[in-house]
Amino acid sequence: MIRSSIACIACLVAVGSGCNSPSSSSSSRAASTPADATRAPSSSATTPQAVAPASGGSTPATTSPAAPTSDGKPQGAQDGPDDPRIEKIRARYQEIQSRKDLKRSDHRFECAGGEGRGELRLYQADGALQKAEIAAADAGHGEMTYQFYYDQGKLVFVLYGDGGWSFDGTRGTPDKPATTTSVTQRRYYLHDGAPLRCIKKYAKGPTEQIESLLEQAPNQPDDCARAPKAQKLASAALAGPKGTDEVKKLMCN
Repeated sequence: MIRSSIACIACLVAVGSGCNSPSSSSSSRAASTPADATRAPSSSATTPQAVAPASGGSTPATTSPAAPTSDGKPQGAQDGPDDPRIEKIRARYQEIQSRKDLKRSDHRFECAGGEGRGELRLYQADGALQKAEIAAADAGHGEMTYQFYYDQGKLVFVLYGDGGWSFDGTRGTPDKPATTTSVTQRRYYLHDGAPLRCIKKYAKGPTEQIESLLEQAPNQPDDCARAPKAQKLASAALAGPKGTDEVKKLMCN
């Protein structure tokens, strides 16, 4: 369950127009058009497989960036809906998602005392890191995923989802209990190292319906409070495999 949830998170926080979240635990779909409405990645070559640190949960979902209608912006941001910087970030996201030559390497980590585990996935091409992903779960029912997109070594977009699941006693059967999932997805557009626009959405419901619920959820302003940690994780990922220890430190504390 945890794998399908994490795959869901990875879909619902991306950059596209609508989100068709991943539907299996082994692969996610690559987004065809980045948008702030919700369309997720649809190619297993470019989108992360869900980590399976535990059994029995469903993972938060994520979406892709697209032209927003009810967008949120961090305080002080001067960009408008058609800000060329935002459009450039969307174009970069689309470029990375459509590449077929990305070489992926996986680097797992485990928190002390069995308090959680996760995986750092690196996607490289042209001698540089193009995209990185972190999928992790804690010792309980909490799960999260990060997707980082780079342009010439600079972080330009973050797709972040976190949530959890619980057994639903009103549904299911004793041998196949149903679950309820809640997900918060966030999208951060960055320019010159600073958040340019931050957006979030929230959904809660039956795990098997969470992707469509998240797609229908409205965009809301986000305060960018989690952006600094995301940027630290993205910087650690830029170090390649040797950055796994720093990722572990940030994720496990």
